[in-house]
Amino acid sequence: MYSYVSLAKGFGILLVIAGHFTTVKYAPGFYNAFRDWIYAFHMPLFMSLSGFLFAYSLKRSSGQLPFWSFVRKKFTRLMVPYFFVSAVIALIKWYFPKGRIVNYGYLTDLLYMNVGGVAVFLWFLYALFLIFLIAAVFVQFKRGHMAMGLVALPLFFMTLPDAFFLSYVKVYLLYFWLGMSLFMAADKKVLHLSLKEMWVALLLFIPVYACRTMGHDGFLRNLENLLCGTLCSYAVICFCNYLNRYTSVIQKSILHVGKQSAAIYLMHMAGVSLVCVWYEKLAVFTPLTYLVALIVAVIMGVGLSLLANKYLVSSNKYVNWLMGGN
Repeated sequence: MYSYVSLAKGFGILLVIAGHFTTVKYAPGFYNAFRDWIYAFHMPLFMSLSGFLFAYSLKRSSGQLPFWSFVRKKFTRLMVPYFFVSAVIALIKWYFPKGRIVNYGYLTDLLYMNVGGVAVFLWFLYALFLIFLIAAVFVQFKRGHMAMGLVALPLFFMTLPDAFFLSYVKVYLLYFWLGMSLFMAADKKVLHLSLKEMWVALLLFIPVYACRTMGHDGFLRNLENLLCGTLCSYAVICFCNYLNRYTSVIQKSILHVGKQSAAIYLMHMAGVSLVCVWYEKLAVFTPLTYLVALIVAVIMGVGLSLLANKYLVSSNKYVNWLMGGN
């Protein structure tokens, strides 16, 4: 019914991969500007879509959410692959030392901290699990959605420690709640996710993003981040709702990528890292060669992930479970 959500996931994961193609030796100005734009909204988009689908599942179950079975399901879906992929990356780093050394401290930090490096992207799984846990608690109560928003809004502007990814949770809890609210508004036809609404969101986004580039900090910086993440995410969702009306090769391809976005997210860094190594060894650093390498990195990030998911993950029930059942 909401296939445009899968389309939005498809666009989002392509932007995630593009944003992760960073080389140590060279990055042209156009990529830095492009990456800054991506980072203004790509993870708010995913968190909003997660909240949207959470609210949709609540409606399908008439508002009933069996707490412990839900928590077990999300732990298997998110935390099991978090620990498994973290362990695989740690093993690779141990055999091929680069960057932070894999030792007892590294392995301990995996339990509750972002260890950075190639594993930096795994924060999303840990934070999303905690956000699902918080949301599941709130919806057990009458007016839980409203109460969750009243907690999430001030929390967004607070400073929390990095331990247990709380600095991520406090930011993305609000986007998750906004996604829930978006589903409710769209379901009641308060919002129509139309092209007109997309253009309004983009027109509002442009001046806010311009202000964001001025280097503000504190409350104003957080407010700019919130508005940029919300407005551009909404514009993407509106565009995908429009695109979903027309069947084409591009639409079908992005839809397929969106449906496989969880698996791609977990495995995309393998393809991206290979292209990064290849590009730095080639050592022909120009904007044009970087653009070509960027396109190849996105293709490799998606392609290798889909192949690995089909032939290595889905074909083995144990590996499939370790990867969250994707």
